[in-house]
Amino acid sequence: MYSHTTIDDIERRSINGIDPVFRSIGDELGSKEMRPSVWEYPKGASNQRHRQEKQEEFYYVLSGRFELEVGDETLELAAGDVAVVDPDEWRKLIAREDSKLLAVGAPAGDDGDLMDDGILYEE
Repeated sequence: MYSHTTIDDIERRSINGIDPVFRSIGDELGSKEMRPSVWEYPKGASNQRHRQEKQEEFYYVLSGRFELEVGDETLELAAGDVAVVDPDEWRKLIAREDSKLLAVGAPAGDDGDLMDDGILYEE
């Protein structure tokens, strides 16, 4: 069995009014073991600092440039760069220009914690 579509045919979504929008490939294709999405960030946009309980995250920069904050370190990522972040590491992506990113979380599921202005709350 397989599923197929094109990115342009997947609806753009947003979460809680934050700037990056995403296309949920996993939801569209019925993925059970991983959660792939393409995220579109305007310059200066960021996601919330977060960590996962079990989910490892893979990032592939499709276009643009990002800063990836992992723990106390900051990595510069550009088109073609890839990174994997362990579940328990705090991370945050910040777009330095209009950018697109393929993110794949595995195993699938929303099991993380979010940090907002230094306040920890469960997702």
